[in-house]
Amino acid sequence: MQIIEAHEDRIARVTVCTRPFRAQGPRIEAEQVGDKLVVHHYGHGGSGWSLSWGSGARALALALAGRDPSLTDIAVIGCGAIGLTSAILAQQAGVRSVTIYAKHEPTETRSFRATGAWTPDSRVALATAAHPAFADEWERMARTSWSHFDTLLRLPGSPVQMQTRYILSHLPPDLAEREKHAADPIGFALYNPRLHDLAIPNQDLAPGTHRFPSAWVRRNANLIFHVTELVQHLTGEFERHGGKLVLREFHTPADLAQLPQPVVLHSTGYGARSLFGDQSLTPVRGQIGWLPAQSGIDYSLYTENLNVVPRRDGIVVQIAQQGEASGWNRDDERPNQEEARAGVAQLRSIMEHLATNPA
Repeated sequence: MQIIEAHEDRIARVTVCTRPFRAQGPRIEAEQVGDKLVVHHYGHGGSGWSLSWGSGARALALALAGRDPSLTDIAVIGCGAIGLTSAILAQQAGVRSVTIYAKHEPTETRSFRATGAWTPDSRVALATAAHPAFADEWERMARTSWSHFDTLLRLPGSPVQMQTRYILSHLPPDLAEREKHAADPIGFALYNPRLHDLAIPNQDLAPGTHRFPSAWVRRNANLIFHVTELVQHLTGEFERHGGKLVLREFHTPADLAQLPQPVVLHSTGYGARSLFGDQSLTPVRGQIGWLPAQSGIDYSLYTENLNVVPRRDGIVVQIAQQGEASGWNRDDERPNQEEARAGVAQLRSIMEHLATNPA
């Protein structure tokens, strides 16, 4: 196992994003705004990339209900994970013309600052607030998305990759997982066990059978999104099929009346709080400290409060000092250098242990 060069003075940059959380789960519903059919499609918490294709299919079905797709022009507002995938799905459904209107380029969106791991139930809803039928709908969306990402695994350049993951804990892994969620003060819904057949089987390494500085280690695998390459691929696909991206900012729902398209897929994420006054959106701050990309690092790490994901554009080091409550109800996107250094210092301690305990 190659050692990650984790030193605080190697932090290349620090990025912050605001996850758009809704207690009920993502908002996917249609309403008439003036002469436009607006399909709202936002509020995925930390599961935007993971659920994008499945939730996009559901939103598109609402947009095309009762219409001939070959005669329909569609506008998409927002070009993050949800907007890009929704636009491509509309093209694949035969929509004649798809235009994305966005305040920023795709590389400037919050989605571009995401961790880049398959986390389909990350802060997606509250267990006590989601409708009972939502769990089934979530599963359909997650499975649809998994199938789409499976096709991307085979693309040249691999914008999506299956990566080995090590989960460190001081308790047997199943018990550690239960205790972690029992200690969650927010009460996020947990649906991932519904996808057990999609997961790579766990291999639990007991104390004394591994090199890590923890009693137990669980080894499995997870989908990783190389976000830079994935956004380049999706943007290229959208443009190759005639899609247009127009930089434009909307301040009120009335601004949509100026668009020529009769149907609008509204996918602005946390931006919906100001654009449509949706106070059901709660911000959840997420920060990443970036180490330079390092050849040969082909595994990710997860502990109770540290997440490390190597990508081609750098190594993600994400610390969650308050567990699941980290970043709750915070929309401050200013980088916290001390937090970034603390995460890298924790990773450095793990790497030093591995270096002094060779196989």
